[in-house]
Amino acid sequence: MASWILSQQWLLSVVVILLMFNERHTSKYLGGAMSYLLWLMIPIAIAVNSFSSYLAIGNDSQISRYIVSLNSQSAQMGEIITWQLMWAFGAIIVALASIHSTFRNRFKLDLIAIKQEQLPISLPKSLHAFHNAEVSGPMLIGVLTPKLVLPSDFNRLYNRKQQQLIIQHELCHYSRKDNLMNLLAMIILSCCWFNPLVWLGYRNFRKSQEIACDSYVLQQKSTNDRLEYSKALVHCAQSAQHRLCIDTNYTQRNIMFKRINMLKDHSTVNRPAQLIAGLFAGLFMTSIAFANPPTPKGATESAKPEIRIQPRYPIAAAKGGIAGSVVLKFDIMPAGNVMNISVVKSVPEGIFDKESRRALKQWKYKASANGTKDAHVQLDFQLDDNSKKPLNLMDDIEKIDVTQ
Repeated sequence: MASWILSQQWLLSVVVILLMFNERHTSKYLGGAMSYLLWLMIPIAIAVNSFSSYLAIGNDSQISRYIVSLNSQSAQMGEIITWQLMWAFGAIIVALASIHSTFRNRFKLDLIAIKQEQLPISLPKSLHAFHNAEVSGPMLIGVLTPKLVLPSDFNRLYNRKQQQLIIQHELCHYSRKDNLMNLLAMIILSCCWFNPLVWLGYRNFRKSQEIACDSYVLQQKSTNDRLEYSKALVHCAQSAQHRLCIDTNYTQRNIMFKRINMLKDHSTVNRPAQLIAGLFAGLFMTSIAFANPPTPKGATESAKPEIRIQPRYPIAAAKGGIAGSVVLKFDIMPAGNVMNISVVKSVPEGIFDKESRRALKQWKYKASANGTKDAHVQLDFQLDDNSKKPLNLMDDIEKIDVTQ
């Protein structure tokens, strides 16, 4: 899991940079809805990249060589374990912080139901409204069964027009199931906590989400309505922030002024610019798919193990100063595990065979559609790094990938 997440970081970083560039420089031409829709590039790009990589391993594989020495026993495995533990620890910490931020005081809230006739606009039958004195602003809580929670002084803080516009904003979140999207974003953030671009991307994603709802509420609205909405935003700028909260909250202060500025740019939305952005997104996804094309039949590709266990140097061979090599043939299953191991050739015969087979059984390769048949690997056992380089035992295979 950790290895797969690490392999996706280059793509995730590129997409986040592109989306942040759009948010800063071109979003006013694309509009709030289009800019928010573009954030779907992240899960789609990861899915396309993973699927194309899954199909990229062919049925044949050239031989790989690895050097086994007394100075490198289990070093790589130790590095893998350390990285996996660090990743898991960080992911758990970020996830717990998000859960705490989301559910903080929620179970203490004394929610008082609001009757439909008490609201300035009608709500969907499946959405129920409540009020509470402890919340600082309108918010939509919950994922599967969201609830609309309003502050107890909602009627005093805002006039009727502002109330209508604010509730329409929250209804936009509800209809788009934004809390579910926030949950997905938080899962990505927890898994990629070590990438600073992901944190910046998360902040910009939440900003784009709110601006998209603003655009929806104010489409075809009068100048006076926009002015009333701006006043409501300015008032809400006094409220607290909820950066890691899954719930949508109208009063996120850190993005309030960006939203106010976007209200002034509504007339700059350009249809050709939106078309160009859509075409660019499509071409970008296509380029990702072609970046890892399936290997043609008969072609060879060096399959790299994601987890490689170093064989133990036999004690008797080490004491006797014996070096040697073993060539093994094996199959890589679609899941990435190794099966059907056999020794093709070993020098000296029988000295290093057992340890080589034992280690190779624990190797793990990247998952693929069909796996790999008849892969080969040569393990060269050397007493130290200055020892004479072992001979290639597979002279009939021309291309050899040597890995230290």
